Amino acid sequence: MKKLLISMIVVVMLLAGCLTIFAACEDAADYEHTIIFYSSQGDSLQTQTQNAIKTFEEKYPGWKVQHIAPGGYDQVLSKVRSDIQAGLQPDLAYCYADHVAQYLSSELVVDLNKYLLKADNYDVPLEDGTTKTVRIGFTQEEKDDFVEGYFNEGYASYYYGVPASYDKNALFTLPFVKSTELLYYNADALEELGLQPATTWDELWRQCAIIAEKWEGCTPLGYDSEANWFITTAMQRGFGYTTVEGDNRYIFNNDGAKAWLEEIAGYYDKGWITTQELYGSYTSGLFIKGPEKGGLVYCIGSSAGASNQKSSAFTTGVTGIPAYVDAQGKLHDECISQGPSLVMLRGGHSVSNPDEKEIMTWLFMKELLDPTFQATFSKASGYNPSRKSVYEVPFYADFLDNADSDVVARAALAAEGLTERYFTSPAFVGSSTAREQVGNVVQYVISGQKPDAAKALRDAYKNCGGK
Repeated sequence: MKKLLISMIVVVMLLAGCLTIFAACEDAADYEHTIIFYSSQGDSLQTQTQNAIKTFEEKYPGWKVQHIAPGGYDQVLSKVRSDIQAGLQPDLAYCYADHVAQYLSSELVVDLNKYLLKADNYDVPLEDGTTKTVRIGFTQEEKDDFVEGYFNEGYASYYYGVPASYDKNALFTLPFVKSTELLYYNADALEELGLQPATTWDELWRQCAIIAEKWEGCTPLGYDSEANWFITTAMQRGFGYTTVEGDNRYIFNNDGAKAWLEEIAGYYDKGWITTQELYGSYTSGLFIKGPEKGGLVYCIGSSAGASNQKSSAFTTGVTGIPAYVDAQGKLHDECISQGPSLVMLRGGHSVSNPDEKEIMTWLFMKELLDPTFQATFSKASGYNPSRKSVYEVPFYADFLDNADSDVVARAALAAEGLTERYFTSPAFVGSSTAREQVGNVVQYVISGQKPDAAKALRDAYKNCGGK
């Protein structure tokens, strides 16, 4: 017992020592010359980003980047918010627009227009006492190289409730990499049935009946994101989701949404559909099983998750999500734009050189947006690059040329061809709550947990703060 007690004391002391050393290292960080970057990247993507960090640190000796991954997007949001309260905000962070909407009241979000096209040179101070002269901004040609739809998501006009201290044309973010939703399909199964990939929702539902009759126990369609399904359908059918017009932000409690929910609840009752929450995991896990084993024939999921849609049992096809055809025969084929942007925050850790730190953070951001790095990161992640010239980088072009044999390349090509169809929803404090609530509505109504669609919508509206 004495030996055991001594061993336990030693372990506790060692752990305490490690924690003390870790805290000391954090306290000793030179925040004046260390850029703090938060992301939601996993280990493999952090390895890719380390290449950009290494390039930056080699260009500017004496400057460092500390890359911290608190968890997923929600964890990044939570940490940034709490750090702003404590004055410990990062210099740069992954974000979605509704995250930035929650940071704006602090007035610490940097308007990137001050650097975007700035033609001035800047003398970067290096650790040996010398300086390195660099151009601060992008050229007009470089700015135009960004995919316009991605780039425009960062402007203040996309936000509601922007503090008066910001210019009405302020630019809050730059796009890093992006994704959309795609329709993955079992090409072998469709060929066996003599069917082509569905291009409209009406066509897809007709095919679901044929598929269900052919393979007993098969669920024809899986949709990974209930929230995306609602938001995209609201855009395609025009029944409304959120708005920055008028006094009411939440407009999803309407007859159009009610009718659609009742429609898909009927398809669920027939066994034609499932979702991530109802299945208990990403529906790609069901898709790769094949219909003979109770799997899916169609799966709607992120273009960045293409590697999870690959099966050894069949060929995976990739195309855009189905379009809605209205009563006049007009096609509505909008698809959602997703993926991280980059936001700069000023003055964390009470540094004495906030202006210098801001410029260096901007220069690191430019490193992350370099076409060659974008090509490397996009190839590894499956996300689409934010700059058009990336498609001309030789090794990325070679990667896309292998689309016939590589489902990730196939998805990247499909997503790149949909950029004119992309849409985004307005961002404001509370827009993330709306997203969560409409996702719940889809799950509750189609599964029968809240069979009254009208009441489920009213409940969601109230949960968003509506009266």
